[in-house]
Amino acid sequence: MRARIVEPSRAGRQVPAIADEVGCSRKTVRRRLHRFNRSGLEGLEDLGGQGGKRRITEAERSRIIALVKQVPPGRLEVQPGGDLWAAAESGPAA
Repeated sequence: MRARIVEPSRAGRQVPAIADEVGCSRKTVRRRLHRFNRSGLEGLEDLGGQGGKRRITEAERSRIIALVKQVPPGRLEVQPGGDLWAAAESGPAA
């Protein structure tokens, strides 16, 4: 993708056309072109470690996902016969 951004730019193509052709955002095209202009071929290498570090462990993340998938306590559910039922009547209403 990197060469597909630089070559059209050098041929005079505009950023919006390059972004459409490559299938990425205009911001990405501009960022790549600025890095290329500043650092040459090395500027086209992917930079590692750009994202923030995780604040929770994978085990904590899995536990949170499992909790989100559960019906909250106190939430009323309609039963097949039309009756209402709460999973945990002592819990807060959701």
